[in-house]
Amino acid sequence: MPNTAVTIKEITFAKKNGDIIRGRIYLPEKKGQKLPTAIFCHGFGGNYRELMHHGEGFAEAGICCLFFDFCGGGPQSLSDGTMENMTVATECEDLRTVIAGVKELDYVDPARLFLQGESMGGLVCALVAAECGMTVRALVLWYPAFVIPEDAGKRYEAGQREVFGQPMGEAFDREAREIDVYGTIPAYRGPVLMIHGDQDTIVPISYSERALSAYGDARLIVIPGAGHGYDGADSVAAREHSIAFIRERKAGAF
Repeated sequence: MPNTAVTIKEITFAKKNGDIIRGRIYLPEKKGQKLPTAIFCHGFGGNYRELMHHGEGFAEAGICCLFFDFCGGGPQSLSDGTMENMTVATECEDLRTVIAGVKELDYVDPARLFLQGESMGGLVCALVAAECGMTVRALVLWYPAFVIPEDAGKRYEAGQREVFGQPMGEAFDREAREIDVYGTIPAYRGPVLMIHGDQDTIVPISYSERALSAYGDARLIVIPGAGHGYDGADSVAAREHSIAFIRERKAGAF
C-alpha cells in the first residue's frame, strides 16, 4: 500500500507533433511548497512501471519524483508512437518536452530539477543535460548506455535491424552511430553520480569509468556482483545512493 503521505498522480505532456507522453508523479506531503524534482528515464524497450517502485522512497525523502514512457520507448509504452520510429534523438526530444512541462507545474521548484536515467535513458539524460546547462541541478545515471554508438555502428555495418530481438527502423542505428558521447557530455558542468555493476555485460563498467574523466564533477559507485539492472538489495542501494546524492546537492532546503 502506498504511504499516505505520498500523493500519486497520472500526468501527460503534449509534444509539438501532437504525440502524448504519459507518466506518473509521486508527490511528498508538503502542500504549498516548491519541491525538488527528479525526472526518471527508463531504458531501451522498457517503461516507467518497471521503475515506479522507487517513487515512494524519493517522495518520502521530500523529492517529487516523475516517471514517464518515451514515445515508442518499449512494446508496453503508454505514450504514443512505435519503436520502429524511435531513435535516441526522439527520446531526447521527449525529455526536453517533459522538462519544459515539469518546470511549469506549480509545485515544482525549477531551480532544483534533477535528471535520473537507466541504461539508454541514462544516455538520453546525459545528452540533454549537456544542452541544458545548470537548468539541470544534478545528474544521476544508472549503468548509462554510453556503448550505444559503438554497438549501433557494428549493427549498421552488418545490415542488422534488430536490437535485443526488437525490430527497429533504419534511422535508429544510422543516427546513433554518429553520436560522440565523450565529446558531448562534458558540456554539462554540474555534479554527476554514476552507479554501475561490475558484472554488467550489456554496458561494461569501463564506459562509466571513462565518463569519470570526461565530466568535471563526477563520482562512480560500483555495485559488486550486479549486472545490467538492479534487483533486491542492489535496487535499494542504488535508490538510497541516488536520494542521498540529490539531497546533498540541493539548491535550497528540503
